[in-house]
Amino acid sequence: MTSSETGRVPERLVALAQKAAAPQLTEAALVRRFGPRSTWLPLRGQIWRALRDDIGVLVLLLAVDTNSVTAVPVTIEPIADDSEAMLIEGEVTSLEGAVTVWPGLRRQLPASALDRPVDMVGADLLGRIVDRVTRPEKVPEAATSWLVDPALSEARAALEDDLAAMAEVTAAEAETTETETTSGINIDALEPEALDEVAARLNVPLPVVLDLIDGKRATTGQEAAIMREVLGAAPTAAPPPLGLVRELDQPRWRGLVRQRRRRDELTDSETRLAMAYEVSAMAARQTGDQEPSWPDRIRRWAEAHQLDPDAAE
Repeated sequence: MTSSETGRVPERLVALAQKAAAPQLTEAALVRRFGPRSTWLPLRGQIWRALRDDIGVLVLLLAVDTNSVTAVPVTIEPIADDSEAMLIEGEVTSLEGAVTVWPGLRRQLPASALDRPVDMVGADLLGRIVDRVTRPEKVPEAATSWLVDPALSEARAALEDDLAAMAEVTAAEAETTETETTSGINIDALEPEALDEVAARLNVPLPVVLDLIDGKRATTGQEAAIMREVLGAAPTAAPPPLGLVRELDQPRWRGLVRQRRRRDELTDSETRLAMAYEVSAMAARQTGDQEPSWPDRIRRWAEAHQLDPDAAE
């Protein structure tokens, strides 16, 4: 149930795709079924691969909000029905053979955790799953095989931990955008030599350092540490527009975020925050105070940085 941010599909799913059991996992089939990456839209009833750092889980979407989804995990191991696991048999999904849905592990996850669509279940099956989620009392009380089967208990615990980790990281990322609006550094009191030292240690031009001090973009963890050491304080910046932050959280931009992350060797949260500030700055120069079309601005930013939102991984 693990994968990596490099975009590699888990080994079990690779095997399924090679046997044509899950053809939508290939790039061409993904585009044919769900459209170009920059148009992907989470919908109720879809199965997605969710990724966060080195954690990967298949999830079925039960509800979709602006920047979050309510989902239950799906595994490809067949498990008998009990109070926590729901066995789905027959050719109801493109995942080969029987799959298991875990209604008891329903969780709200950030939209940014969704990596790629995998499948879509029918309305009848979705209704059965929702019924199990909302009316667990319909399952016989004695059906608790996961409590006595070590393998099932371990699988359930691993899924629960993975989903919890995805949600926890979201809270941490949200905090990074709630920064103060003042720099905290008096640039007029700084010695030129100190600014030159910061520029040298960050390996960036002096104008970039001045932008950081002015709060025109947020600092990464490394940048903040160096500036505290040399200048005695780290600057802070006003948060980027909420609409832009929410737009960048959408899975249609995940490939673009991954491209930028690999190029600049940043963390996922640092990459999204850096992109938000840069897109916001570009939009401000072009539209002033008017609320721009963020998808359009993100595409223009990608073009300026020679990145492709629809590029294959």
